[in-house]
Amino acid sequence: MSRSKQPLEEVPSLPTTRTEPENDPQPYGDRASILAATDETSIFESTPTVVLCPNCGDVVAIYEQGLPRIVPQFDSRCTTCQVELRRWCAVAVDAAYKELVEPPTLTAMTQAYWNEWLWAGITNYKGQPRNDEYTDRLSAKASEFGWDWELTCPLCRRGICQLERDVPGVNDSLDYHHWSTDPDQGITLCRECHDVIGFDSYDNQVEERAHEWGFRSRNDLQIVRLALREAIATDRTIELDMAERLVDRYNLIQSVDEVQELLQTVLRDEDLYNRFVDGSLNDGLDDC
Repeated sequence: MSRSKQPLEEVPSLPTTRTEPENDPQPYGDRASILAATDETSIFESTPTVVLCPNCGDVVAIYEQGLPRIVPQFDSRCTTCQVELRRWCAVAVDAAYKELVEPPTLTAMTQAYWNEWLWAGITNYKGQPRNDEYTDRLSAKASEFGWDWELTCPLCRRGICQLERDVPGVNDSLDYHHWSTDPDQGITLCRECHDVIGFDSYDNQVEERAHEWGFRSRNDLQIVRLALREAIATDRTIELDMAERLVDRYNLIQSVDEVQELLQTVLRDEDLYNRFVDGSLNDGLDDC
């Protein structure tokens, strides 16, 4: 059976790592966070906090009174790794838990933060794209640490180097797909995945198809296609329980309940389900 044609079916302690540690920027819950991700939060505001190198785990800064609500600039050198750390590659940790965090997990959570940051689309205060700029910065920093990190497509999981080989016209960046323009919210995908979830059609054509099929907008159709391709890429069946993963990973504007309702509508109607399924769902995933 083709994978696209699936069946319808008192001592401090830290949280255990969740089921997808490669894409979990908070494996230690609220006890550790990438420094940049603490902006405008009170997570460490009144808690003695240490800032650690994400590679070796050494302390590079101490905030005995807790972090300010915004750390506008951070530039501290890890003397062990001889790498300059920035807000986006330094980890703030509740000082009481400093001995319980492990360098490999700090590395994984930093890379997961990079992925989610780039996938959601980085812009400056004028709304101008900065993904290419930060892809270069992050790649350079990964090289300094000796990491093999590279930008990947969140859907097909292929790295940019493989995409450059496999997909004509791909350079060193991904395409931004809008779920909403006001407010701006979306996800960056490789060109192949971008085309697959949109039936390789223009947005206005997908919008027309959505109304013909009784859906609210093209987003509904694209999310179903996204779910089908996600199931193939992860070798799982499409099911309602995947809704939370879809919302989190792909920065959806819909709630988990809304995505579950959408999937349920398609899964309980075989004729409708079959309208969404075609061979292009497997494009580029044969070796995944």
